[in-house]
Amino acid sequence: MSTSLSVCDHLHDVQDFTPDDVTERLSAAKEQCRLSGARFTPLRQQIYQLVLEANQPVGAYDLITQLQQMRLVAPDDASAQKTTKNVAPPTVYRSLEFLLGEGLIHQLTSINAYVPCCHPRAQHTAAFLICAQCQRVQECSSIPVQEMMSFAEKDVGFVVERSVIELSGRCQACQ
Repeated sequence: MSTSLSVCDHLHDVQDFTPDDVTERLSAAKEQCRLSGARFTPLRQQIYQLVLEANQPVGAYDLITQLQQMRLVAPDDASAQKTTKNVAPPTVYRSLEFLLGEGLIHQLTSINAYVPCCHPRAQHTAAFLICAQCQRVQECSSIPVQEMMSFAEKDVGFVVERSVIELSGRCQACQ
């Protein structure tokens, strides 16, 4: 992980996307994957869209439930009940790993959930402010965060492969 990365000096609400933003992010992700030769399969697109549309961090099993709801199969006989086409957890986890690897989402390990990246396509280290009351998540990729990464790599000689900085508390609205 390089420390000469994108830095933004303010906070971003990670669940603040309009339908137009979601469409734009999906198109940008398709183009990013096309240019890099990565396969942005329909399932990966669906999962990314669900993460973008979520109004709070979303867990893998929440995504599985939503995907199964989307895949309700209508029976031939109108009087029969709809059946759910199962979604295998390993396929969802593989898709999430792909989205993490492409820099499109972040994993919040303390709450075992996923959020969209506010700066996709720009490699960066982010810190997350997670409200324990309303589940609001804000992403910050500022100079102090970058300085910590630089210290680890340059001063200590520690090669950072993945970092997650999470602060839990109460947001401004919940105080």
